[in-house]
Amino acid sequence: MLDFHHTWPYERVANDIYFEECPFCHESPVLIPIKKEAVENAFEGIRTHIVMPCCHEKIVVASMDQDYVWATRVLR
Repeated sequence: MLDFHHTWPYERVANDIYFEECPFCHESPVLIPIKKEAVENAFEGIRTHIVMPCCHEKIVVASMDQDYVWATRVLR
């Protein structure tokens, strides 16, 4: 079970997903390059990857819910 330190909030605008701020370089806002199929898989608990467009850090997404991305590494 992952704890809250492994989460990062996101916003959904139409079909786009944004982070208010990058957890690594703190750029704001950041459009997340993730496909709809990958989001659906993450909601089902299938791991997917996000490469941040601002600093090229990689996040392994363990799951997603309506408010947070749950990662395999500490984001907070």
